[in-house]
Amino acid sequence: MSNPRGAQDNPTTTGTTSPSPNLTGDPQDATYTPAPAASEQPPVAADPVGAGTAPGPIATDTDPGTGTAGETDLGAGTGGEYYSPRDVDGDGNVDLIHTRIEGVETITHIDEDGSITLVEQDTDGNGTYETGIAPTATGIRLAEDLDDDGTVDLATHLDPTTGAPVRQDVIEDGRITDTRLDTTADGNPDVHLIDSNGDGRFDTALLDTDLDGITNDTLVDTNGDGTFDLRTADTDNDGTQESFDTATDGHLGSIEQFEALIPAEDHYHEQADTYPTETPADQTATDLA
Repeated sequence: MSNPRGAQDNPTTTGTTSPSPNLTGDPQDATYTPAPAASEQPPVAADPVGAGTAPGPIATDTDPGTGTAGETDLGAGTGGEYYSPRDVDGDGNVDLIHTRIEGVETITHIDEDGSITLVEQDTDGNGTYETGIAPTATGIRLAEDLDDDGTVDLATHLDPTTGAPVRQDVIEDGRITDTRLDTTADGNPDVHLIDSNGDGRFDTALLDTDLDGITNDTLVDTNGDGTFDLRTADTDNDGTQESFDTATDGHLGSIEQFEALIPAEDHYHEQADTYPTETPADQTATDLA
């Protein structure tokens, strides 16, 4: 699990922001103002992982309803950089800030108390905001649209203190199909969950129980009842699963113990119709022995 680009699945945010599978925004719809001098420009969410109180003045001198990209000299300011606070709802407070710094377009969304709820970026300069970062109840979610189709393909969840990746989701058609978790905070994923049949719920768990980067056990729910009935194991740690075990009595455990590693408010539980309330089970419990 690599640390992704520096600045989401459906970004779930705190406050009044609603979860959505789409990243929004288009530089061509912007209203621009010349960039202030370096000594005058307020800091603009350079590190959105530390999402906090948003910068910027009361928006009394910006009219978000006028102008287009073609009507303004984008060369104003050093290197064509600009800073444009917007009062979208007309209440006198900044609701979003549109900037260009070193060629990167950024839209910073701000809620009523001044907290940053979402930061979107066009990092490759193609006019599409393919990266968005937002706070969640348990950390930070970084979502990426890898193919510029307007929907999220990859979401990485970051530790709010260290910024290290702790979970990464593959998203297809707005649904999580593949999740890797670093449950030991060593920088490497040790639990890999897969929805192999596309029904919205994980049915396969690959476990690196000795934290060496090699899958030791693979557990599969073959009939969709939430209980594992097939286990394969790499007994000599050579990267090949040599032994297998089948069960009908539930002694291999269930997918619920791994679903519980995902916060209860996460989008996954909505799609899978699972809402864990118990403490997550230890992935190296004796039922895997």
